[in-house]
Amino acid sequence: MLSRLFSAGFLIPIVILNAVEPTLHSPASSNFEALIAETHANSLKLREASLRKTIAKDTCWPDGVWGDNLWTLAALSLNEKNDAANARLLKRAHEYIERKRSNATSPAFLPKSENDTPWSYFSLTDYVRTLYLFGTMSPHFPGRLKPDTETAMREALWIWVSIDSRLADAGPDDLFLLLGTENHDLSRRPNHYLITALLKDDPTYQNRKFADGHTVMEHADAYTTFFREWPRRRAASGLWVEVGSNTYQKYSWPALFNLHELAPDPIIRYRFGLLLDLAFVEEAQLSVQGRRGGGRSRGEYESNAFESYKNLLHAATGKPAGSSHSRVIETSRYQLPAAAILLANNTFPITQPIIIRNRILGELDAGQPAKGDGQRMTADSALINYAYRTSHYLLGSTLQNPALNMPDPAGGAPLLKYAGISRQKRACGILFDDPTTAKPSGVHIVIEHPGGGRPQNSFWSVQHENVLLVQRIARHDKSTMGSYNTGKIGIRFEGENLKKTESKGWIFATNGKAFVGIKFLDGPHQWDAKKLDANPANFSGPEDSSRILLYAGDITTHETFEKFQTTVLANRLSVTPEKVDYQFGAQQLVMNRYDPKAFDKFTLPLMNGEPLELRPAKVYDSPYINAPFGSPYIKINVGPFQRTIDFSSQK
Repeated sequence: MLSRLFSAGFLIPIVILNAVEPTLHSPASSNFEALIAETHANSLKLREASLRKTIAKDTCWPDGVWGDNLWTLAALSLNEKNDAANARLLKRAHEYIERKRSNATSPAFLPKSENDTPWSYFSLTDYVRTLYLFGTMSPHFPGRLKPDTETAMREALWIWVSIDSRLADAGPDDLFLLLGTENHDLSRRPNHYLITALLKDDPTYQNRKFADGHTVMEHADAYTTFFREWPRRRAASGLWVEVGSNTYQKYSWPALFNLHELAPDPIIRYRFGLLLDLAFVEEAQLSVQGRRGGGRSRGEYESNAFESYKNLLHAATGKPAGSSHSRVIETSRYQLPAAAILLANNTFPITQPIIIRNRILGELDAGQPAKGDGQRMTADSALINYAYRTSHYLLGSTLQNPALNMPDPAGGAPLLKYAGISRQKRACGILFDDPTTAKPSGVHIVIEHPGGGRPQNSFWSVQHENVLLVQRIARHDKSTMGSYNTGKIGIRFEGENLKKTESKGWIFATNGKAFVGIKFLDGPHQWDAKKLDANPANFSGPEDSSRILLYAGDITTHETFEKFQTTVLANRLSVTPEKVDYQFGAQQLVMNRYDPKAFDKFTLPLMNGEPLELRPAKVYDSPYINAPFGSPYIKINVGPFQRTIDFSSQK
């Protein structure tokens, strides 16, 4: 339904499409309601402040086309400097159209050719949002785009989409097909849908044919069916491939907001609202002071630009809030679900340790051939995002099978079955949860990059509760079963308040409340000049397969840092060239060395005698989110809020 919201002095028409929030079941519910209302109100203020900062000057970073798109979206959203915004949009659209009419050649649509279109690769989502919000027939802010500007923008987008969109990529078997990387795919196909859905009702375009021979109407209908199903299948299988990526989350998520708020189809709008709710609850349960823990891909445990994007919604006091490469969230009126707000503000610190075990995507589909520049994931991926969280720390990693392989379609040789964007720059470690600090301290894996592309398949890990074992993967030149672009695998100690000490080959660190012990298992360690990174002292080069053990604790389990050290040193640890056998308390973790040249002889780790299970029955398994794998029903349970997100619903 349509509603109106007064916020910070301007009138915002919005479409209320979020799923209905659950009833509160607590005598203190009014306190929670006040927190949620305050968070929502502060979020709107932060969004407007960010927009005003954007248009305070006549230029916006990044320079060129990209910055112009962010600036014009911000200006038109505030209904200020409209003439200047229209002039910029019109000029760039006309220049692009003229180049195409003169048959001038232009590069393929790639991130590096950002100035060859009126939008650039990663601001196409913002450009399409501008047309949807301010066009003549918009239900949001009609008429802020002048008729000649809107006409030119439509023609420019037609030229692009008629070449880039292929009906063959929008079938029911293509829901786990990625056109390039995950963030590239979300920069393209959602816009294929939104553009064609807009143009199908325009007499100028509705009967035109694309380069693939199909009409605008055929493309729009196919993408409508596709994006009705996409959020359900993603939610039921584990959400993301580029999990917690420092670089790429900021490119992927704006597309979700657009589909939730702008899609002409009400089912798509509704289900993408559900997906955003689930995704933000999943983020919150794994975040410490806004920083995501657990296993990450194409990422690291250091600061992440997406943290400030999230804080536009969480509105945490003293935390940076704003987006760098998009203005979609600032111009959105989506609000966080109650569960995500309570997780971030009231749930932690917890009194008893919890395990968070979520399945994630990343395994290639051997049964379905890829198309063009695409790669296919399997919904049933053998990957788990695992985290152990206590009142004072979160230790997390990605559980995987480093020997998982399939025949290379090009020649039949063994091919690692995890996609490059899944195994690239994997990150794991511990975040210390101390609300008195400005940002979380951490101890985490650090990968030396000797050159070439990004580090790939650098290490694998296994974790059970407070124990994490990591092994560097040796290079294997003849297949992808080994690592490449990878130097030393070490440990970084990050945080101003960390105290470090060493004993019997162990490095111990604490922030006063949480503790961690680290031991390099294949020889001594050595420090860098700043004593920030510890690395193996006898690193043997690309063939190295050294192992590292992390053991975590806190004042709740060990009382003092000294007692923690005593416990760690007393645990039974057996290390041979082929196996690590570690007994901690009544539990035993056994990790066999992985050799990429003998991948077929590898066996999975054992926990208390049982092999690691990488395809569990649940896709989400934590005190806060639960669902069987493949189910459209996701149960959320946070404090007084109980809710079942139903992706089969068509509300």
